[in-house]
Amino acid sequence: MKTETQEKFDIIIKESFIEILKPLGFKKKANNFYLPLEKIGHIINIQKSQYSTKDDIRFTINVGIFSPEYWLACFNYHNKDVPVYPTEPECLIRKRIGWIRGLDDTWYAVTTMTDVEELIAEMKYNISSFILPFFEKLNTVQKLITELEASETLLHTAAKMTFFAELKLLDKARTEYRKISKENYNRYQIASLKEYAEKHGLI
Repeated sequence: MKTETQEKFDIIIKESFIEILKPLGFKKKANNFYLPLEKIGHIINIQKSQYSTKDDIRFTINVGIFSPEYWLACFNYHNKDVPVYPTEPECLIRKRIGWIRGLDDTWYAVTTMTDVEELIAEMKYNISSFILPFFEKLNTVQKLITELEASETLLHTAAKMTFFAELKLLDKARTEYRKISKENYNRYQIASLKEYAEKHGLI
């Protein structure tokens, strides 16, 4: 039997995330919502703190931009097909709600004292005013490429290089590779990245 806090948490997820995301085509699996697009995907993950209890639930919101090409290059350890329901840690781009809102890392608390309606309103605000606009800027491969070229904080250099190389955008990949020696990678990482660059004709 669920506690009052657990029931409140379920209500918050249902009346904010499910209510907004399901009509947009997002599919829910556990506390993950996934929208597959033509060549990328959008993921929202509700992450509970490891310190949560049945009477005190702490959670944050993670969002991700999934790229099948990037997944095949970096996560396909067992030669499998691209997952139907990828997870947020497997995404090319991973951000938390605090980052998207320009705030510090942000966590929310659900207890027996929580005003459910107030927290539902906060979640709807997060989704409608920040998460969906973030996704809108990154809902095609071309938009993603443009944003990656313009932003220094959206994605680190090695991942940019890999993404561009997998899309056969070799000039863009070479540009990113040239930055690596000037950045804070250790010698083992640099050796691995050099091997990857050589394999893909970036050097």
